[in-house]
Amino acid sequence: MANRYVFNTTLEGYINVFEDSGKFNNRTFGYKFDAETLAQAESDREELLRWAKSKATGRTQEALSPWDETGFCKYTYGEGDGSRKGKPEPVFVDSDGEVIERNVLRDVRKGTKVRLIVQQKPYAMGPNIGTSLRVLGVQIIELATGNGAVDSGDLSVDDVNELFGKVDGFKASDPQVRKAEAVVGDGESYDF
Repeated sequence: MANRYVFNTTLEGYINVFEDSGKFNNRTFGYKFDAETLAQAESDREELLRWAKSKATGRTQEALSPWDETGFCKYTYGEGDGSRKGKPEPVFVDSDGEVIERNVLRDVRKGTKVRLIVQQKPYAMGPNIGTSLRVLGVQIIELATGNGAVDSGDLSVDDVNELFGKVDGFKASDPQVRKAEAVVGDGESYDF
């Protein structure tokens, strides 16, 4: 019994998706559910907790939800420090669905725009019940790197228009043809 969500978000907080490191020998990133997905996840959580209660023994104790009141989640995975079972790495792909090379993951930073596949599952361990989230896939839509560079891939017509804005000048819908008066070089035209 599990529920999956696919949604767009931005990576937040401390981000390390390259290799296990630090005190707990793991990798991590933060993200936020959009409003619609958060509402669905909260609704699903109620149903998943009812199922977990049916499997629990004795008086149950419910864990906090894996997200805060704003929908922010911190996802940690990797081999770990040995105190718990490791969590597998999500599959990282680019906007065409091609697997991203490991050396590119070194540069993923806060502000990277992604599409995530997240699975919510219930658990019942003795009297303790709750739900957990696992990120199954990460599609990088716009890569924000450590040096401040952003790679958003190909620009659409709307993207180009937004970057340029409007200025006075040529309009394809209303051309204002006039004789060119500028002379180039010694009066001879260049033949390209």
